[in-house]
Amino acid sequence: MRRKRLLYVTWVLQLSILVIGVALVVRGETTWLAACIASFLVTLLPAMLKRSARVVLPVWMVLWIVISLFLHTAGGALNFYDIVPGWDHLTHAASASLIAALGFVVAITADLYVKSIFFPRPFVSFFVLMFGMAMGVLWEIMEFTQDQIMHTRLQYGPTPNDTLLDLLFDGLASFIVAVFVYFYLRRVPPEKFVKDLGFDEAKESALGRIVLKRLEKTTQSKQ
Repeated sequence: MRRKRLLYVTWVLQLSILVIGVALVVRGETTWLAACIASFLVTLLPAMLKRSARVVLPVWMVLWIVISLFLHTAGGALNFYDIVPGWDHLTHAASASLIAALGFVVAITADLYVKSIFFPRPFVSFFVLMFGMAMGVLWEIMEFTQDQIMHTRLQYGPTPNDTLLDLLFDGLASFIVAVFVYFYLRRVPPEKFVKDLGFDEAKESALGRIVLKRLEKTTQSKQ
């Protein structure tokens, strides 16, 4: 029952992104149309992974992805970034926490399936924190660069303050996920988590073998 409720919320948010895109077309507004279309397509990736690679993301993670994309799309298309205080920081926190969670999936999967990689469990939490914060820094650099070159306004507020506050929320969200990961790994074996994702089957696919082979070569060349 809980899984069904999460699925319903996910579908409603996906439909909302699509409705926002249609509304932009009707109103002739193109500024956020590309972002809206891209966001909707990204929400379809979990279903595509399930069909093509047999990777099944947890329902909560799929919902997490859709929520992050909906907040960003609604913020731009509905002008929430300008009229709702803190909306920009909210979207950064949601996105950073999602990136940190995906970093956890990457770290655990590489640790289990790449022979030359070993992550002590406490280090996984540290990796999650650094991964989330690093992606936040790269995003801020992208925003600043685009604002300077294309004269957009991705940074909502005075540049130093906006950047530092965004990074603060990125770091806080990543830290919360890292703490959760630390305690989660003390209760749940990583093997079970990765097996539930379907990676045991996915790694036997052509793409899976290529990825694992590349990771092996990369790690071995650095040793």
